[in-house]
Amino acid sequence: MELSSNGIDIFYIDESERHPLAVTSAVKVPFLRPSPTGWKFVWDDFAEKATEWRRHLSRIHSVRFREELHGYKILKHQGQYHKTWRNLSPVEATSLYKEALNSLTWLPARSIMTTFATEKSKLMGYEGIAACLFSLFQRIRNDCHYTNVNGMIFFDEGHNSYIRLYRMAQKYLPTGSKFGGWKDGKTRNLPLSMFPKDGNIKKSDLSYFMQIADLICYAARLKLEQERGVLAGKRVGRGHHQIYDAIPKPQLNRLATMKRTDAIVPT
Repeated sequence: MELSSNGIDIFYIDESERHPLAVTSAVKVPFLRPSPTGWKFVWDDFAEKATEWRRHLSRIHSVRFREELHGYKILKHQGQYHKTWRNLSPVEATSLYKEALNSLTWLPARSIMTTFATEKSKLMGYEGIAACLFSLFQRIRNDCHYTNVNGMIFFDEGHNSYIRLYRMAQKYLPTGSKFGGWKDGKTRNLPLSMFPKDGNIKKSDLSYFMQIADLICYAARLKLEQERGVLAGKRVGRGHHQIYDAIPKPQLNRLATMKRTDAIVPT
């Protein structure tokens, strides 16, 4: 395998599941890019921006800088996030969460994508989170193909089974066309052939990018639950279903679907 002309991107993936809804999100971060003198590692530049993003949240919302951001804990008023070691109030929690997503303007354009599966979804013979992941792999593969980059995958720890699904997708990933099919059939095998490395496991408490994927994915699930009429009235009253829409539009990969404008793709 030769290095693609535009370098390498890293995709940080997290999931959120509450039966029968399964949601996966990916955050794309550039890793290697061509330069006038050869190649340049650019990941560190984005890591610095991520650290400043986290410091910004700490300054504006008086939350502890070292604490891992987790969407569920924030909105459940757990984790003693405040600098005074207390839990956030409902208003403080929603405000922090919205600002965390709204201030992601430093991420590259079209770097966020999300897929979801319902009780009716099935892909490659799989249901639930597995079908959802295969759908996300399809979108990631298309993104790498059109931007002409190689890719690497990082999963949150505790999900070793996802490595097996990823290995399958490197060899076999039947993909449909948004125009209804290909000349040789409804699907075509478009595996993750531009991914030279096995799937990786990353501890989320040591990765701002993984925490961002968590925040996006959980917020997307809450939005979808409200659309299905199953989100608790108290959560609707606190605006939890509107948090996802705080993500800046340029950062959403809205090319991934023709059915929705929020980069949330049904499986």
